[in-house]
This record gives sequence, C-alpha cells and structure tokens, in this order.
Amino acid sequence: MGKVNIEADASVIVVYANIRCKDTTVIPKMALDTGATYVMIPWEIAETLGTNPELAKEKVDIITASGVEKAPIVILESISVLGETATRVKAVVHDLPQKSYVDGLLGLSFLKNFELNIDFKKGFLELK
Repeated sequence: MGKVNIEADASVIVVYANIRCKDTTVIPKMALDTGATYVMIPWEIAETLGTNPELAKEKVDIITASGVEKAPIVILESISVLGETATRVKAVVHDLPQKSYVDGLLGLSFLKNFELNIDFKKGFLELK
C-alpha cells in the first residue's frame, strides 16, 4: 500500500511513475487522470523504452486541440507508483503540449488494477 500527501486545493495530482520495458526504466512525472482510459506517455519516452510505437498494430482515436488523431498503443512491461506495480499496461503514445507541467497521464489502464483512495479533506492519495 502506497500513500502520498496531496494539497486539498491542488488542481492536478502529480506522482512519479517507475516505467519499465525491455530492461530500461524511466521515471516520468505523471498526472493522475481518472478520465483517461489509458496511460499516456510521450514519444520520446516510448522510444527510450524500445516499444517501437511506429510499428504498433493497435491504435486509438484521441481528441486534441487540433482535432481527432490516431495514436499508437504500446504495452509497458510494468508501471510502479507509490510502491504498487501493475504489469502489461496499455499506454497511448502521444505528446502533451510543450508547456505541460507533467510528462504524461496515469490513466485507467494502470489505475483499474488497484483500490484508489483520494481524500482531499485529510490530504492524501492512497493506492493499494
């Protein structure tokens, strides 16, 4: 069970995720996003992990400021957040806007593996 303090008035909940694939590990800053179906990682991280997103057979439509785009889906060997790990997690590969505060989004393809408790009154996020 992992737990972290959060600000009651936070507009974004940010965590660091330990993402592993093909003997490579990256630790991007991720925004918790219960409205995102999938984890989202940028192209640079996907390529560093050796996922070859340009060869992905599965793609999904995503809505961006410029319209609807097709984005590849890759499988990440594991993602660990707050000491809790999920394996074989689907992730959409797409770059967030340049001025984003985070590297990616921690969506339901990761979160659905756990019990998630967000208590704004007490100021904590718990994953178990």
